[in-house]
Formats: sequence, C-alpha cells, structure tokens
Amino acid sequence: MHCVTVLGLLALLCCSSIGTVQGGKIVVMPVDGSHWLSMKILVEELSQKGHEMVVLVPKANYHIRNGSYTTRTFKVPYTEADLDASIDMIKKWMLKAPGLFNVPEMFKIGMNFTELQVKGCEALLYDESLMRSLREQGFDLMLTDPFLPCGTIIADAFSIPAIYFLRGIPCGLDLEAAQCPSPPSYVPRLLTGNTDTMTFPQRVKNMLMVGVELILCQTLYGSFDELTSRYLKKDTSYKQLLGHGAIWFMRHDYTFEYPKPLMPNMVIVGGINCAKKKPLSAVSSAEQHLCFSLYSLI
Repeated sequence: MHCVTVLGLLALLCCSSIGTVQGGKIVVMPVDGSHWLSMKILVEELSQKGHEMVVLVPKANYHIRNGSYTTRTFKVPYTEADLDASIDMIKKWMLKAPGLFNVPEMFKIGMNFTELQVKGCEALLYDESLMRSLREQGFDLMLTDPFLPCGTIIADAFSIPAIYFLRGIPCGLDLEAAQCPSPPSYVPRLLTGNTDTMTFPQRVKNMLMVGVELILCQTLYGSFDELTSRYLKKDTSYKQLLGHGAIWFMRHDYTFEYPKPLMPNMVIVGGINCAKKKPLSAVSSAEQHLCFSLYSLI
C-alpha cells in the first residue's frame, strides 16, 4: 500500500507539471530567388505547426512576400534594377557550356553578385535598432541559407543554433566547413563537365580545377571573411563559423547527385520543393521496348 501511495503521488506531480506545448521562436534569413521558393515551403509548414516565424526581408527582392509568417524588412544599398542586372548576368553565363575557359567570366560575375549581397548583409547587421529588436525577442534558433553569410553571423552574435537549408555552396565550401571527405580524384569539380566516373585525363583536369578553385574562392569569399571578423570582433573566417551549424538540410538527393560521404548532422531533403506532382505521360510500346533493351544492356 505504501508503494502504491508513493507511485500515485509521483504520477500526480508529473501530471501537474505538464503545461501547454508551445512552438519555438525562429528567425529566418533567406536568400532571394529560387533559394527562397524552396525554403518558403518549410517556413510555412513550421508556421502552421505553431512556431513563431520571423523572416528578414531586404527591401529590394524578387519573391519574398508576406505569408503565414511575420516579415521584418531592412534597407539595402541597391535597387531592384541593380538586382535585375546582376541576375541577368548570371542567367546568361549559366546558358553557356561549362569549361575552364569560362572561369574568368564566372569570376567577374561572381564578384559582382557577391559584392552586391555583402553590402545588403552589412546594412542588416549594422541596423542597430532592428538588431536590438531581434535580440530582445529571444529567438530559439536561426534558419538560414548559408549561401550568404548574414544568417550564420547573426546566429553566432545571438548565441543561438544555426540550422542550414541549402542546395550547396560554390567551391564546396559547405563540404569543407562540415569536414566531409571530398577527394579531387573522385569528386567532380565545377566547370569540368566530369561525372563521378572519370578517365585518367579527366582526373588530371579535375585536379587542375582544384587549384583554380582555391584561388577563385579565396577571393570570392574574402569579403565574407572580412565582414565576419569585423562584425563579431574576433579572428575567424566564414568557413570556420559555418562549421558550427547544428543541422544541415541538404536540398538534393542521389537521384541527380553522385554518392558522397556526409556528416551525421547532414540530412538530405531533396524533392521538398516538388509538392505539386503531375502524372507521368503515357509511354508507347516502342518506347517501352527501347527502355527494356537499354536496361538489359546495363
């Protein structure tokens, strides 16, 4: 009887300590364009689950609009016309076939876009009234696309975990920051046109691109490193800061990607932006026969 009484008291105490379940407070630092269109699905879903979502929005942007979440707009030192011109240059470059001879042009376009975005990030970080207001809200975590440094820097400044949502970062900076193995003799580099199955000449070409990437990316991310160390007032690079991410949601899968090793805190969420599905078109008997013949050869 004594044991039953003690157990009953413990159960009563446990029940009395249960309160209403509340959602978390999440600050979101997106990247405009197609990056945001994928992240928006996650932000809206979290908002519907009862989490308080606050999205930081540059005044000049393409797709970030009001929704089931709260938006906080900040001024940027560029106009939508400047943004259009930068994006148009990227689109024209992407229509060209990849190759080593395209590196100088890619470098110029990348520097132009990066300089524009870093200025916007700097405007947000040094908006003292907005940053003070955000700090006072006591957010639980930061959801950000680390393609740009703003969210990662704010997470460190606010001492909150950073959750990453990304497709990838140029030069494999994400893999380096997370310390994922990425041997150049097996992992194809950007602009080489190689796959994960390479001949010896292709591997040599891949190795050469590693050296080109090293020079390219040191310059490309130099402004990220300078802003990171200047704002946080400590000697650190953006890659070092990026490595502190709590969870990485990788927006790809192995259907279109070559298999590669990932860290335990990296979760593949490819297809998250394919909510609207369409039925497959009918396949003719001739096409079926061709597919079967190809399959039998494999």
